[in-house]
Amino acid sequence: MLSLDTIDITDEQSYAENGYPWREWDFLRREAPVFWYRRPGFEPFWALTKHEDMAWVSRSPEIFSSAQRVSVNSLDIADMFAKDREQRAALLGHDPAEAQSLTWMDPPLHHQIRQIMSPAFMPKAMAALEDRFSTEADALVEEFLELVDERGSADVANQLAAKLPVAAICELLGVPVEDREKLYLWTVGTMSGSDEASVQDTFMSNVGEIMGYLTGLVQQRMADGGSGGTDVVSRLAAAVVEDRKLPFSTLLNQTSELLFAGNGTTRNVIAGGIRALLEHPDELRKLREDPGLLDAAVEEILRWTSVAVHMARTCVQDTEIRGQRIRAGETVAMFFPSANRDEDVFEDPYRFDITRPRRTHFAFGALGAHFCLGSNLAKAQLRAMIRAVVPVLSALELDGEPDLVAPYFVMAEYRRLRVRRAGR
Repeated sequence: MLSLDTIDITDEQSYAENGYPWREWDFLRREAPVFWYRRPGFEPFWALTKHEDMAWVSRSPEIFSSAQRVSVNSLDIADMFAKDREQRAALLGHDPAEAQSLTWMDPPLHHQIRQIMSPAFMPKAMAALEDRFSTEADALVEEFLELVDERGSADVANQLAAKLPVAAICELLGVPVEDREKLYLWTVGTMSGSDEASVQDTFMSNVGEIMGYLTGLVQQRMADGGSGGTDVVSRLAAAVVEDRKLPFSTLLNQTSELLFAGNGTTRNVIAGGIRALLEHPDELRKLREDPGLLDAAVEEILRWTSVAVHMARTCVQDTEIRGQRIRAGETVAMFFPSANRDEDVFEDPYRFDITRPRRTHFAFGALGAHFCLGSNLAKAQLRAMIRAVVPVLSALELDGEPDLVAPYFVMAEYRRLRVRRAGR
């Protein structure tokens, strides 16, 4: 039986073996929506599970800062991350306490850096790319079906869903077309390996290749001062913030964050969306018969998959949430999938319904200043891929159990999602 004394929402192994802790989050929303979570091996933190509270926290950066931490981790993992941050700072020549990418920044610096990049992510810019996304998605689906027929089954996560996000973010970063296949292979490689040790080894090897490549790209853009380019790296290289050019460390960290975050979230939403449609054939039929439901289906897929699991903030002045006193220096963690199943916001939240009336969801993490810069890009890709795959999905079925993990319970990752021709 669930109780506040024994409830566990931080067991990474349980996420991998049992999926998200939906029962635990439901219980917390009912019994303790602002819960002081104390477990062995973790620094205590306030666990937030209600939509309303997460909306307020994420829209109040003057009270809840991103600069100290953006996730809650076990003490061992937190120590590992802190050492990695110090080593990276020493290598790149900056103070480890200085924010080097949007995720860790508070206003006003966050707004200044975001404004430099935002023109590349606006709806107008995405509209210019969406036809290309659709053309590429059609080709990717055709290639994937050939792979299914050739091998008997194929992996949606790595052989279909991963390709368009890499191509899209490379487009915005100004990566030459001839280099994009390498980045795709390295990206897929971060999720390879047959056991835990080999997963770690291949992850580090491929991350090293990616960071080496991005280092060269950033250095090239800085050497020519951006030269009037409209890609994101050129915009950052040309920018002047507080009377100075941005340092190499900021450009490299921000560029790598865009690549990893932009690819990872979108890849997993696409894979999860395809899985949801396969598991809900009535909703697939509705979408196939009425393409006008595509935008609504995209929003429901984003809510349903909820690939962003949590983010943390540090309280910087005493405040209250639902009568609970939050003291300066304490951590709050927002569990986004719980907000996306909040019955006070979503009617029958555990029903996948592509005709659901639109409500604000947390598929892109926090709202407010930290609302995902790439949300328009992700939606454009998701529309393109779902539009391309819907006509053929009824001929496919899942092949075995999906392999879904949630490293550090930050973001869901499909390591494998295999499908085959239906009835075989």
